[in-house]
Amino acid sequence: MRKITIHQNDTQTIELIDDSDEPIEEYCANLSQVMKMGNIAILKTSSASVVLRPSKVVGIKVEDSASSEVKPPTIIPPEESKEKPKTNEDIITDVDS
Repeated sequence: MRKITIHQNDTQTIELIDDSDEPIEEYCANLSQVMKMGNIAILKTSSASVVLRPSKVVGIKVEDSASSEVKPPTIIPPEESKEKPKTNEDIITDVDS
């Protein structure tokens, strides 16, 4: 399974999933043909079809499913200190009027 991310000029992205078993080098070579097309291109995957204007596409990223799994961030709580942190405070005792 592959995740395909299409980046466009206007910073919007389109994400697709494809179940192709084709080697990634061949898959990318075939996918690059979209960039050579004229006004309109149709990209069909196992999950969806997209009608694209190749002149508006700046890049296409292809990831295998193993590398595209997103892991949630790990939250590490700060260690609790027994001492109060020192702060630098300026105290004004006399004000000239």
